[in-house]
Amino acid sequence: MGRFFKSKNFLILLKILILGSEGFVGNNLVDGLSKNHEIFCADMIDDSHHKNYTRFDVTNSESVLKTVKDVDVVINLVAHSLVSSIEGPTKNAQVNIIGLLNILEACKNNNIKKLIFTSASSLVGEPQTFHVDENHSTVPKTAYGITKLASEHYLRLYSELYGLDYVIFRFFNIYGPHQKNGLIPTLYNRIINNEPLTIFGEGDQVRDYVFIQDIVSFFEKTCISDIGKNSIFNMGTGKGTTIKEIIEILAKILQIEPKIELKPIRLGEIGNFVSNTNLLKKTFDLIPNTTVEDGLRKTTNWLEKNSV
Repeated sequence: MGRFFKSKNFLILLKILILGSEGFVGNNLVDGLSKNHEIFCADMIDDSHHKNYTRFDVTNSESVLKTVKDVDVVINLVAHSLVSSIEGPTKNAQVNIIGLLNILEACKNNNIKKLIFTSASSLVGEPQTFHVDENHSTVPKTAYGITKLASEHYLRLYSELYGLDYVIFRFFNIYGPHQKNGLIPTLYNRIINNEPLTIFGEGDQVRDYVFIQDIVSFFEKTCISDIGKNSIFNMGTGKGTTIKEIIEILAKILQIEPKIELKPIRLGEIGNFVSNTNLLKKTFDLIPNTTVEDGLRKTTNWLEKNSV
């Protein structure tokens, strides 16, 4: 185990390895957790501006074994995306399932006791209720969703067999600084470049949007304590916003009236749902609370300063 120091805020300095440090979520966690902890970074790209960086291949067991060691906690953010899974389900499984198994084996063999994992609300499939809790049925409609569901079970299995503690956060629609792909950056770029925005149907699809910087405290609490031990949590706000409302708020912030193109609703579009946050609130005494308007203002400020 690493070095432990109690501060006046009762935080403990840990050695934390962030796998997938160069992505959207990774960059924000490195920024947030490095204030109180020693952070080690690893990803599958050659270069990084982060210190203590290692390039590794999550699909190569030897590479993972050499990387996942000598730390107190591992945060696994490495993922082959939902969009990419549509055309590449085999690659999706190699990265998301075989990659996770390589990480789990490295944790077991290198005596690492805790792994924090980011799952996805999309594994629910078709929602049966508007507020979806952690016990909702899971029938994924994408290869990506299937890999996330399988991953949750592998984490449970390694906990039961080998005593590896885990915490799983099922992300809803995370957005904010450092995000270079996804709905918000796409809408932003199209609006400022006076390009038309495509809305499928009436734009009334409801999703739960979570500002990225709200999630850092949850990760820190799970790193430094047994809060949430061996459990799954929805990482959402419990509040819904439509695509149309997102566009209206962005237009207001940017003071640009966007061009809208309406197209028929897409096949396979899942129903409207948001997070049931009762378990998150009960366990952490907190839920993400940045309003969509405040979060979008902070996001557009970052986007204005960083070409994407």
